[in-house]
Order: sequence, then C-alpha cells, then structure tokens
Amino acid sequence: KPLVQQELSWELANLILVCKGSNNASFVRAFWETMCREWFDIDKHRIDKYLLLARRVVFFTFRSMQQSGWDQQLVGLYMQMYQDFAAHPTEPKVPNSSRTHLADVYVDELVRLVAALLKDEEDPQVETAKIPVATLLEPFMRFISTTTIRHLPPKIQESVFENTVIRIAEAEELANAADSDVEMGGSSDEGVVKDNQIEHETLDKVQFLMDSIPDIKARLLAVASEEGALPLGRKRLYALYQTLCETFPDEENDVVFPGEITVKEPVGAEERKIANKHKRKKEGKRRELKERTRAKADERKSLIAASAVQLDVNALEHEATADEERSYQEDLAKIRDMDRRAGVDSMGED
Repeated sequence: KPLVQQELSWELANLILVCKGSNNASFVRAFWETMCREWFDIDKHRIDKYLLLARRVVFFTFRSMQQSGWDQQLVGLYMQMYQDFAAHPTEPKVPNSSRTHLADVYVDELVRLVAALLKDEEDPQVETAKIPVATLLEPFMRFISTTTIRHLPPKIQESVFENTVIRIAEAEELANAADSDVEMGGSSDEGVVKDNQIEHETLDKVQFLMDSIPDIKARLLAVASEEGALPLGRKRLYALYQTLCETFPDEENDVVFPGEITVKEPVGAEERKIANKHKRKKEGKRRELKERTRAKADERKSLIAASAVQLDVNALEHEATADEERSYQEDLAKIRDMDRRAGVDSMGED
C-alpha cells in the first residue's frame, strides 16, 4: 500500500517538529544512528520505504532549522550529526549506500523546503535569504576533503555540488524559454514538485542557491585549507572551486590558480564490476581454449600411439610371413632332397 506507507513516513518524520528544545536534534541523531546500524539488515523488498523515510527526515530536519530561524547552534548540531553518522568520511560501519542516498536527496529536499516557503510565507524572499547554504553543504565538503574511500567523492560531488549548478542552469534556461513564450503569446508552466525529484523548477525556487555561490566558494577554500584535509581531497575541493569560478565568475573576489586543476578519478564500483565480468569472461575463454588445445594434443598423441601399434602389428605380421616362407622353402628343399635320394636308390637296385 504505497499511499499508506508514504503517509506513515511523513507522520514519522514530522515527529521532529513535535519534539521540543534540543530533543528534535536528539531525535534525528537517534534516527541516523539506528539507520546506519541496521541498514544491512533491511530486507531488499522493504528498502524503498526506508529510503523514503530518510528523505522525509531530511526535509523535516530542514524545516526544524527553518522554524528555529536557522539558529546557529541547532544548525551546528545537525551538521555535526551528519558528519558523525550518514556522512562520516571514514567509519567502516557506516554503509556507503546511506552516504550516497543522503547526498542524492539533500539538495532536492532543500529546494522542496524553499518551494513550500514561497507558497506559504508572506515574505518568502526574507525567509530564503536566511538559509545558510554554505553551512548546510559543509558536511559534504569535509567528507570530500577527509575521506579515504576513493570512489565516493565523485558521487558526492555530482549529487550535491554539480546538481546545484545544474539546477540553476536549468532554471535560467526555463526562465528564458518562458519569457520567449510570453512574448510570443504562449504560457509558461509552473514547477511541479514530486516525491523523488523537482521538475520544471522556476528561477525563484533556486535563486537562493545562486545567491549563495560566493559563500560556497569561500567555504570550499576554507575547508580545503584546513590541516586535516588529505592531499587528494584538498585537490578535489580546489578543482570544484575552480569549476564554480568558471561557471559563476567574480573577478573581484575569485582566487586565480596558476593552471587548471584536474583530478584523476578512480574506477567506480560499477566500472569495476563490468571490468571483472569481462576479465572472468576472458579467463573462461582462455581456460576453454587451453582445455581444447590439451584435448587436441592428447588426441594427436593417441593417434600417433595407435599408428605405432599398427606399425608394430604389421611388422610382426610381415616377420611372421617371412618365417613361414623360409620354413616352407626349407621343407620343400627337404622333400626334393628326399625325392632325389629316393630316385638314386631305385636306380641302384635295377
């Protein structure tokens, strides 16, 4: 019953707002601690409902921060909670799928919150201007800078930061297309919010992301320059900063690097799976060819052995025939000799 399950996930996540004081942060912390601990025991047929519940929890976590007026202490508690559990950079007990799922839904739910504010608030621009986007993205910056899991940073970067840039670009493109339609006498479609994505976002829904780009750039540099950042993570953050500067240039404040920063991406899990499949296939063909070659060699040896046996048999037969011929000739000679002697004796008697 999908509708019942969706309603249940909404009501469970809404308990964050029911909690008073700092209990809401404790509730969310307990949720992610439990999810990370029990993730591997979730049945594959029930995983979708838990993924939806996690998405709802992310949304109501943002709503809790918004209702507090984006209180710095509460926001800090939530961000530290993400770094301790779902976005922990090194803890092996935290499943990678929970990390990637959090990254996949994070910006979606933040934009969903802004869409709700634009619809419900009397002065939504003031509310959206309060959102500390750079601080909200900091757990993922720290994950990229300090993680030792080589294949995850590209996925996190794509889901969070590249997704942010794509949303802004698509919203601008949609706004330009809408202006063209209006000029030609057409009509423009409003954004449609769905459970798993937000389609046709209007520019006002992502304007807060565009306004936060300078802060995101500054935070990237700050996190990358921290002492605990790993060399590869630092390089990746600098490359991301350089990409943002190229996409949203600010000549007065942007830091210019001597050259283009590139990061050699590691082979992902899916690519490794495909490569291993091809490797196993090649090994199987090589083993089959080897067995076929061995079988042919054994068959050739058998044929040679059989031919040798046949040659031996023929030689024996030939030898036997020669012996019989010699014996026959000897017997014939004896008979003739006996006949000759018999003839001589008969002549003497006469």
